[in-house]
Amino acid sequence: MEIGLSRRNIGRLVLLGWAVALAWLARRQFYQGDSADTAARTGRLAPGAQYFAVYAGARQIGQLNLAVDTLIDGVRITELMVIDLPLGDSTGQLARSSEYALSRSLRLRHFTRTVYGLGQHEKLEGELGPDSLLSLANSEGADGPRTRTRLRVAPDMVLPAMLSYRAAFGGHLTTGRRFEVSLLDLGSGGTRPVTISVTAESTFVVPDSAQWDAAKGEWVAVTTDTLRGFRLEHDAAGAPTVSWVDETGALIRQETAGGLTLVRSAFEIVRNNYRNRRVRESSDWRREIPGLIALTASGETPDTGTAQRAFTGADGIGTGIRGPARALAGGRQTVRGDTLIVSRVTPPDTAERDIREARYELSPTWALPMLDDAVSAAAARALAGARSGPDSAARLTRWVARQVATDTGQGAPATASQALRTRRGSADGKARLLATMARVSGMPARVVTGLAVLPKGAFAHAWTEIWIDGWVAADPTYGHFPASASLVRIAVGERSHPIDLLPVAGSAHFLPIRAPL
Repeated sequence: MEIGLSRRNIGRLVLLGWAVALAWLARRQFYQGDSADTAARTGRLAPGAQYFAVYAGARQIGQLNLAVDTLIDGVRITELMVIDLPLGDSTGQLARSSEYALSRSLRLRHFTRTVYGLGQHEKLEGELGPDSLLSLANSEGADGPRTRTRLRVAPDMVLPAMLSYRAAFGGHLTTGRRFEVSLLDLGSGGTRPVTISVTAESTFVVPDSAQWDAAKGEWVAVTTDTLRGFRLEHDAAGAPTVSWVDETGALIRQETAGGLTLVRSAFEIVRNNYRNRRVRESSDWRREIPGLIALTASGETPDTGTAQRAFTGADGIGTGIRGPARALAGGRQTVRGDTLIVSRVTPPDTAERDIREARYELSPTWALPMLDDAVSAAAARALAGARSGPDSAARLTRWVARQVATDTGQGAPATASQALRTRRGSADGKARLLATMARVSGMPARVVTGLAVLPKGAFAHAWTEIWIDGWVAADPTYGHFPASASLVRIAVGERSHPIDLLPVAGSAHFLPIRAPL
């Protein structure tokens, strides 16, 4: 083939440009048509509110309120989840409020997510620009610094709260139908494809209003709604999930393997009956729920003397909803049937897919402020004299463990910037700081959250994984490198806050067994 600006090559370039333009125009028209169809269907979407009891196993631990408002030019979805945590002989509340502003075609415009109640107030805001760049800003506390970052996303990507409405108004609620969406994973700071299968139809009778029954001493249903429900199977929550939704996309019931179950009912039944039980009973049973208490608050320390541990009987590994949690397998963790094996030393990983994934973990995210000069300076000091990759990772882990005090209080800093500035932090703050220091040093790293499965219980914890020919676990809270094999990774990113961890671990039970040969 000729190289250069000959007449023939110029003609080829013109034809190529014309073909690219036609392809772009066709794609644009396709998406406009698809969006127009969805926008037309959302005219049937009526404002409303639903109330859900939140269960971990068989016990209610909180409530979720969902509201949909239709605006002149779009749709607003509001979520409020409130979880009750053991606090001495009583309980304290932790809440997460989320608001999503969508266009009429159900495309995200902006969102706000706020965590408050027990612990630090944390706020994450996102706005999608016309160039498909999502701008994210995160802050902790009233006067905490804001961490900003941007990432390119698919223009029609969704967050989990949007999924059921996209299914309903995208014309997908037909048994046997399968479709795919691009899901924004706020924990890892990227997007991933999620396949949704519509597998069944059923009829649900849901309490709509309630009245007080003096004989029973509780609120009981007075009127009910009969709803046609569609079963959606997916893993948008990070673990296999079944969502039952009605014809308008409103949630009826949801169950996540190893996580929480949401059951829709009348407000008084969801809130008042639960509140009456809560004030009468002890909070001791809550301490048995996996992940409800932080490892740092338990007074326990994971051992590092065992090279490998194995667990079985875990609801998060095998339940009526097939498949393990998304982050359960990989790196030092191996799933074999209903057995999870955790090795303290990570075997080498030469899979090209995993290597590409690791390279991605070098970029700044809303939780990992790599542009902070103080973080770069701290990493340089910690790495002075380092001779190899493992030596560098070990030095960074020990530096964070020694230089940043572990704060077990409810208001402990949980962001990398605050942990470095105040020289104290929660397990989340220290894990985020270590991951950031590793990334600015050219080492792929990520924050992971999960459970420390110990003889006295399963406690919430956060640590870091650093890529050294495979994801090697490092625990900056205790200075362990590699980290204890008692730490079971449940999710990548997010926090070990119960409001983040319980949805995928609240009903999981990992039972230690003898490690298989």
